[in-house]
Amino acid sequence: MAPIKRPYTATSSRASETPFSEDSEAYSDDASNSRKRQKQSNGLPESPEAPNNRFEDDVSEEDEDDAYEEEATQALNKKLARRTIENTPAENGILESVQVINFMCHENFEYTLGPLINFICGKNGSGKSAILTALTLCLGGKASSTNRGQSLKNFIKQGKDQATIIVKIKNHGDTAYMQEEYGSTIIVERSFNRSGASSFKIKSERGRIVSTKKAELEEICEFFTLQMDNPMNVLSQDLARQFISGSSPSEKYKFFVKGVHLEQLDQDYRVLEETIELVEDKLGAKQDDLRVLDDFKRKARVKLELSNKYETFHERIRNFSRQAAWAQVEEQERKLDTFLQELEKIAEKITDAEGELQELDAAFQSAHEDYEQTVQQHRQKEEDAQRIRAEKDEAKAEHDNVKTELSRDMAEQRNIRELVKEADARITKTREAIEAEMQHLEDVNGGSHTRLRAELEQRQQEAAEAKTQYNHHNEEENQLRQDIASKQETLVAKQGPIQRQKEQIERRQSTLTSLSADQGQQDTAFHDRLHLLLKAIQNERSFSEDPVGPIGKYVRLLKPEWSSQLEKSFGATLSSFIVTSKRDMNILSGLMKKTKCESPIMIGNRRRLDTRPQEPDSRFDTVLRALEIDDELVRNTLVIQHGIEQTILIADMDEASRVMYSDARPRNVRRCFCINKHNKRQGHHLSFMRNGEPTQDPIHEWTSRPRMKTDIEVQIRLQQEAIQSSRQELRGLEDERRTVQNDHERAKQAHVRWRRTEKELRITFEKLDDAVDAAREAVENDSVEAGKLEALKDALAKAQEEKSVHDGSMVDSVVALDAKKRVMKDHRDRLIEFDKQIQSLESTARKSNDDVQRQSRTRQTALGDKNAAVARIEDAKRDQGTLQRRREQQTTTVEDFTAKASTISPRVNIDAGETPHSLDAKLAKIQEDIRKFNAQIGGSREEIAAEAQRTMAAFTQAREQLKALELVAQNLKEALVERKGKWLKFRGNISARAKIQFEHLLHERNFRGRVVTDHRRRLLNVQVEPDITHRSIGGTGRETRTLSGGEKSFSQICLLLAIWEAMGSPIRCLDEFDVFMDSVNRKASIDLLMEAARQSVGRQFILITPGSKTDIKKCTDVVVRELQPPERGQQTLNGFGGRNGA
Repeated sequence: MAPIKRPYTATSSRASETPFSEDSEAYSDDASNSRKRQKQSNGLPESPEAPNNRFEDDVSEEDEDDAYEEEATQALNKKLARRTIENTPAENGILESVQVINFMCHENFEYTLGPLINFICGKNGSGKSAILTALTLCLGGKASSTNRGQSLKNFIKQGKDQATIIVKIKNHGDTAYMQEEYGSTIIVERSFNRSGASSFKIKSERGRIVSTKKAELEEICEFFTLQMDNPMNVLSQDLARQFISGSSPSEKYKFFVKGVHLEQLDQDYRVLEETIELVEDKLGAKQDDLRVLDDFKRKARVKLELSNKYETFHERIRNFSRQAAWAQVEEQERKLDTFLQELEKIAEKITDAEGELQELDAAFQSAHEDYEQTVQQHRQKEEDAQRIRAEKDEAKAEHDNVKTELSRDMAEQRNIRELVKEADARITKTREAIEAEMQHLEDVNGGSHTRLRAELEQRQQEAAEAKTQYNHHNEEENQLRQDIASKQETLVAKQGPIQRQKEQIERRQSTLTSLSADQGQQDTAFHDRLHLLLKAIQNERSFSEDPVGPIGKYVRLLKPEWSSQLEKSFGATLSSFIVTSKRDMNILSGLMKKTKCESPIMIGNRRRLDTRPQEPDSRFDTVLRALEIDDELVRNTLVIQHGIEQTILIADMDEASRVMYSDARPRNVRRCFCINKHNKRQGHHLSFMRNGEPTQDPIHEWTSRPRMKTDIEVQIRLQQEAIQSSRQELRGLEDERRTVQNDHERAKQAHVRWRRTEKELRITFEKLDDAVDAAREAVENDSVEAGKLEALKDALAKAQEEKSVHDGSMVDSVVALDAKKRVMKDHRDRLIEFDKQIQSLESTARKSNDDVQRQSRTRQTALGDKNAAVARIEDAKRDQGTLQRRREQQTTTVEDFTAKASTISPRVNIDAGETPHSLDAKLAKIQEDIRKFNAQIGGSREEIAAEAQRTMAAFTQAREQLKALELVAQNLKEALVERKGKWLKFRGNISARAKIQFEHLLHERNFRGRVVTDHRRRLLNVQVEPDITHRSIGGTGRETRTLSGGEKSFSQICLLLAIWEAMGSPIRCLDEFDVFMDSVNRKASIDLLMEAARQSVGRQFILITPGSKTDIKKCTDVVVRELQPPERGQQTLNGFGGRNGA
């Protein structure tokens, strides 16, 4: 238990500053005589002996008491000699006020305390004791220490949920507590509620919260020695009643030792004694253990001495161990020599192969030159044949032109011949008509001709109108047929997109079902036998480097909205495998054929391609930036095959066109992908041709499962959106088809109506045409033409003239036709010549082509031989590299073996014929012999030496621990003896001061008495004689039980004041000290308390009495407040009386 900082200062400073009475000499003599009588009889009742302490001093307790009482008497005489010192308030450590809110019977009550003597008067139930209870609780005391309740919630006013106590502590002067932080007043506020929660707030003078920790409050109370939980410092109503009126000697002794903190120190020393006893018990056990360890140490030393006699075994073991270690080194060196010999052979093999390669390369170059020459000759012959074919085509064109002209001239000749014939026929016919007309003119008459002519014209007009109407109607048929055909074509055209859209929806629905059912199973997007291929690749051990594939399994798409466009753009690449050599490619191709899982194979390189200088600006998303690629081979392949680092992604077509074509061409951009705004799974590909012209191509939808890894939930959502979009498009297409189908039906119905009308118009026209024929026949039969004969003669002359012209044309045509036939023959002969030349050149070209094929095979064979030589060199170099690595590993192994062997010994010669195996056998035999020997002595020499060392260390450590423990026990004993001696001196000193002070206080009222203490039996009793002139039997005074109530209370107050003076606390509280006193003793007690308080300079007294304030003398250093009694049914107390004498 840590000592209190300022617990007992009053015994040496403040408590001895003011005198008590005027008759100090008389008191000194009486005290001396009283002590002599105490030696004769102490007057204490019998009590069981208190437990003896083996460290107590052997000096007689009575001798000690005499010495201490003599010192206390001298100190009291000195204090009485300084009687004139004024009682002034302390600068700090006293209470200024207390305020309670909803506490016990108070609702909101504040009490201001005087700095020196405070009397609180009032009837029962007025709340006097609540003030002391509040002070105890607020300054850290427990609820149980107040004897008013076991829990804080018992102190909350009825009907309220929370209570608050506020106490102000004076903090002036140089010895103030952290004055720069708190100021001149420290405010302590404690709040608690009915749920049991409690909190502290420690504030400065201005109300600023400095701390909320109880530890800070304990530090403040310790600094000012505010012992609010000390039952002798704050005597509650019950404790005051018990101490003053009903306590036994043992209870008084308990009050005394607890009040002056002797009890706590005594308990601490008893704990220390128990600790010393435990240490001594451990010392005994440690000594037994030390003897056992000493015996183990002795036996281990004996075994070690015996083992040393057989050191020759160990020398042989060391010799064989050294030879075995260096034999292993020689064995590894021989392996290293083998690798060196193999490397020399491979180097020779590579040199030979490189010489062969030079020869094969020369053969290939020769074959290549022959091939190029043959190709050149073949190409020249092809060009000659092509030139002749071109000339033939030109000649053929001229021949065809001549042939066409000849055909045209022959047709013209035939036409002229027909014209001549027609002219002859017209001449003959005209001559016959002239003869007939002349005959007719003789017979004709003109009576009915006019009427028949008019009727004919009317019938012709009606027929013409009917024919016009019929013709107009027939013209509509073509339009109707075209309309029907157009609608039919449109209807058929609409059916195709509808069917394709339905198929697309089914494919997308199937893909969605597959995605939902196979979440996380990426392999379903590839070949259905892929698992067999992957297993075969895993089991194959001949690959120089394992193939990587399918590529899609190593690519994660970070932007799932581009899935369809990128899958379509990558095509079969995502299903491909990548190898690093032609050899691995052939092995993988064989595995694919074996597992029937054919996929493209590419050859790549793992050296990372640095694409950063070739990438576009960071503001663009590229395909490379949209992908997370797990393998460097895959990344390099996609960069080389598809230029993913220079392909940007812009969803909006207009924005992409502006970036690619409107502005300056963006740096390092080869192409751009866009998303079709009508179908999110289709897109556009914007790029440039070689001449810099922009191009645009569509990107069709990817209809299969996605092969790149991506968020499956996003893929499902995108697929659902695509299905919804396709269904909307399907509904639109079906609406368009229904519209076209309705138009087609209306067109067919219009054609049916047309046919019905056509039939009616045709019948009408035919009837009118028959009427015209009948009218014309009548007119002809009765016609008279006046100028017909002259016309016929003119026609005859014209026909004769035409015949003459046609005869001349016929002659010219025959001449021209003969000339054209001669030209035609020349062209035909020329074409025949061209055919002969072409046939000859084609035969020569076929032969040269055979030469080209032969030279190509020769070149291919030479190239194959060269590549095989290169492959052999590469294989040899690869074997050389493998052997080099193995040689390096073997070198490392030799170095490692050498280093390990060197740790055993320097290099030694190996006996002839010895090998690591034979040396190990010899070493095993010797070790077996040593094992048998060790079995006889209980272990190997190393084990025995280790055991000896271990037992020696254990013994040394135990001995040191024993010494340290003995030192601790000795230090504890010496410290306990020293502290116990000081404790005994302190007990004797403070007991003597209390005794002398008690006798002095009794003497002030002409009482005589003494305090009798028996520390061994823990008893304290008071003997008092009210009449100083009366001597009781034996001269020791009367027991307190024989005194009257007032005399008993007065004597107990004197004892309390004496103990207070010994304690030295700055605040002293007493509740209802005069409850059993009559008015005379009450007044004497009050006067005694006031006088004692004034002599305790700077101490603050809080005294509660049920009497009236009129019993208390008015003085400037006394503050008297009387609390008003509560009215009947009153829940809140009224105010209190003012300061007495104010």
